[in-house]
Amino acid sequence: MLCCGAAAQEASRGLPAQCSAPEELLSVAVGGTERGTFIVRVSRDPQDQVSVLLPAAALRPAEQTYILQRLDCDGEAFVMLKPELQVRYDQSNQAVRVSPALNLLGSGSVDLSLPDPAQDTASEPQAQRSSWGINAGAQGNATYRQRDGAGLDVPNSYTGAGYVGVGAAQGRLAGYAGLLARTGTATQSAATEFRGVAQFTVNPNLVVYGAWNASPNGNDPGFASSAFRGVAVSARGGFTRQLDELVIELPVDAEIEVTVNLKRIRAFRATAGSFTLRNIPLSVSGPSRVVVYITDESGTRQVTTDVPGSLRALPPGAYLASAQAGVSNGTLLGYGAVQLGLTNGWAVSTQAAAQRSPSAETSFSVRASATYTQDRFSFAGALEATRATTSAGQVSQGLTANLNAGTGVGAAQVQGFVILPLHELRGSVVGAKASYSNRNWLVGANGSTGFQPQTWQAGASATYFFGQRGSVSAQADVLPGSYRVGLSASFIPTPNLQVAAQVSTAPTGSQISGSLGYQLSPAQAMRLNVSSSDAALSYAYNREVNVQATVGLRGASAQATGALILTNGTVQLKPALAQKALLVQTGIPNVRLLVGGTVVAVTDARGEALITELPLGEVVSVRVDVASLPFGVALGAEQREIVPPLSGVTVVDWRENFRAFRFVRFFWSEQEVATGTDVLIDGERVLVDDEGYGLTPSSSEVLRGEIRSNTSARRCQVDIQPGDERAVCTPSSAAQDQLTQDQ
Repeated sequence: MLCCGAAAQEASRGLPAQCSAPEELLSVAVGGTERGTFIVRVSRDPQDQVSVLLPAAALRPAEQTYILQRLDCDGEAFVMLKPELQVRYDQSNQAVRVSPALNLLGSGSVDLSLPDPAQDTASEPQAQRSSWGINAGAQGNATYRQRDGAGLDVPNSYTGAGYVGVGAAQGRLAGYAGLLARTGTATQSAATEFRGVAQFTVNPNLVVYGAWNASPNGNDPGFASSAFRGVAVSARGGFTRQLDELVIELPVDAEIEVTVNLKRIRAFRATAGSFTLRNIPLSVSGPSRVVVYITDESGTRQVTTDVPGSLRALPPGAYLASAQAGVSNGTLLGYGAVQLGLTNGWAVSTQAAAQRSPSAETSFSVRASATYTQDRFSFAGALEATRATTSAGQVSQGLTANLNAGTGVGAAQVQGFVILPLHELRGSVVGAKASYSNRNWLVGANGSTGFQPQTWQAGASATYFFGQRGSVSAQADVLPGSYRVGLSASFIPTPNLQVAAQVSTAPTGSQISGSLGYQLSPAQAMRLNVSSSDAALSYAYNREVNVQATVGLRGASAQATGALILTNGTVQLKPALAQKALLVQTGIPNVRLLVGGTVVAVTDARGEALITELPLGEVVSVRVDVASLPFGVALGAEQREIVPPLSGVTVVDWRENFRAFRFVRFFWSEQEVATGTDVLIDGERVLVDDEGYGLTPSSSEVLRGEIRSNTSARRCQVDIQPGDERAVCTPSSAAQDQLTQDQ
């Protein structure tokens, strides 16, 4: 609606304005942008409705679709606007405002999966970054005061190892060469071997490796000894994840900049109207934040879209492939593997391996498997065939099927498995395991049995967590003719001090042990381990270098590794050289991560862990060691499948999977404990016990909550400071609480 005088007025285009309409000098704005001061012809009908004729110069080329009719008034070009446009006339401010009509401006689009036409492909390529590094390590182990099973003294022994090497990377080439020396009581002399690895990146999805006395994965071999000499290739593809389209509204022409997770994807100028961004590249598996910055004459605004991460390591159409061939101690080796992601949660894989020894012994195996993952249900099936021939010509072969299925119901997990050796069904095994976890409890049970006598086993465990303070665990395992029962407890008196004790019994005897750990700093830790047969003190430092040392009553060991790296004139000291790795972010310190059942990393003070022991061309399943999870930490998923990089470091943001809690004691006042109450924090209810303690979410920011009595007759606001172990009602809310009691 249009108003006269000082109020804004909406012009009715039912009656066209005539050139005889009075002229007014007005400020004109179209689509939210000022166009300047123009002579505008303004007319009123008998109902006091206003119509305007704008000078043609006030409109831009993209806005020509706004014009209903062009008029020539005394040689000046004016235009009559279409009736669907909203025009407001403000007489008091001498202004005319025309709102944008995107449906009249048309539409445009850009496909971000295509090359940027504005990029100069003929320009000289940037100089390739070069990197050089020298690494070294030394370790030693000694055993003394040992006895064998008969109680006789065992001679003292020692082993030692050291390595030194040089690594370099230039453009698509990378390599490492060095020496590894070992010595020990048995050899009495040092054995030295040369080793080297090379890596050539054909393109971002194809890498070729070569190795001599090392694993063909391009990484620093460290203390690992290998006799493999050969080549390998790793390939991947189909990992592009895209946001199909994002529509933005542009009332006027604007400069557009598209970013994904703070990385600039494309910048260009777009015409006014409804503009569609197509095929925006996203993070392969993690969450993506798409931010579009729109800059025009009115300033800069942004459109933000959050896209959750993919739960599947292999999205539909993605594949991983690897192959290697070589010789190890005279034995010819060959291996190949392919993994492919299908639609609807399915993935398939196949592996084949063959070898032939100098004595003409041969072996061959092939395995095909399929997995299905959807929401909280998973299924895996595999079929493996093996064939081996001895030097005498004897042949053995087998065909085995494996089935595994699991599901989650609330906080419970249930899983069952079947192993079927089809060539000998009597050796089949069936089993199941179940677990339940909440903020305070973690309980589990497992069992399996074969179809032959004395092939069963069963076990159960239960752990109760006292927030971040401690836990008590009980475990029992039973199998034919044997058993084991254990009880353990741990307690954290201060954030840097941890005490633990374990006791177990079995038919072979009982054992008791304890430990005391102290975190000297985020990079340094000491631990004392004591048992009925030994005691040892250990020290670990992990920052620029990695140092570990242990001294005990029956043995001692020490190890130190480090690398000096020069990159574009910058020198850095690192624990190791690595051409490819996974940087897993949990946000929680001291979380042990497993790959293939082996601990490969422990998160540092920032809650991050670098995993360098990665298979070639296979999805990596990273699992949390739940048994050693820090106290007061709630865990979402126990494991995550990750696609390792062909080169470089892949950052895996897993922080949303972990949540830490701590005990806070709540008070109505400095002297009155808020016993038997509830505390609401961001809509989450925290139960407070009879001593005023409640298990509260940990946060680096101040948490604001409300203490409520069981009858809701008393309530007050409370601020929980980071790291504080007590929280008292704020003064203003405490006064209100007192008033409520008085009433």
